[in-house]
Amino acid sequence: MGLFFKKVPPPDATRDQSFPLTSRKAWCQVCRKEQQFTKVWRRGAQMRGCPCCGMTFENPAALYKLVQPACPKCKEPLEQPGFDYGMCDGCGSKYELVEGAKPGLIPNLQQREEMEKHGKSRSVL
Repeated sequence: MGLFFKKVPPPDATRDQSFPLTSRKAWCQVCRKEQQFTKVWRRGAQMRGCPCCGMTFENPAALYKLVQPACPKCKEPLEQPGFDYGMCDGCGSKYELVEGAKPGLIPNLQQREEMEKHGKSRSVL
């Protein structure tokens, strides 16, 4: 009987739900050219922890009520459920990939610090 009843592990608070997608080409603002994005995924649920600083969110729904959800500790922008994301193979920058639109850069910690030095313009990167 044990073969037919498979236990499903409970959702872990530290594990986020994302699903891998096929690679694609997109414009990278940092490299300033069309690049291959080998690592592409779709966010399946709200993030329960910060990928940058490791902080676990007690109430992620409250963060997602903000216009741009971000980690309260390090200000890392959080991924939205149902959206596609990808990493540029050239420079490693993370982008939000929307079909028919220009990819939106999601700045990492180093890029955010650089933006703070020179202002909020992403064209300075």
